Amino acid sequence: MSAESAPITPSMFAEAIQELSLSVLYAKVSELRNSVAHLQRSNDELKTFVLESCDSADEKRELESYIAENEGVMTSMTERIALLKAEVERRGQQWIETEEKRTEAPVVNGANGASAATTQPDPSPVGDGQSESQAGQDQEGVYL
Repeated sequence: MSAESAPITPSMFAEAIQELSLSVLYAKVSELRNSVAHLQRSNDELKTFVLESCDSADEKRELESYIAENEGVMTSMTERIALLKAEVERRGQQWIETEEKRTEAPVVNGANGASAATTQPDPSPVGDGQSESQAGQDQEGVYL
């Protein structure tokens, strides 16, 4: 970060976001979470490099200072996300978690043997003449 500019303070950020619409608040959350994810990936790569390929102590110290700086930026961004959440709730709205927040890898069509339903899978073979509406008639919801 340059010596001429400093990031906006948390109190000024909280004041500034009061004028934004809900959609813009959530867009900012998405932007911040994306940035945090990129910084985390960068730090992971830097840590691996330091452990496996770093040649000199000076180089190691320099890279570790970058890692620490990134961690500070991630902390600041996480605080801003909390301020955005507080602003949404201050307006009497319910906070909705966005997709980026998920820390687990998304489950794709039964990957890892996982199922979106908590009930036991239907043991009947596919195409036995039983429709989806009959098979899941005790479950509510929209199925796509």
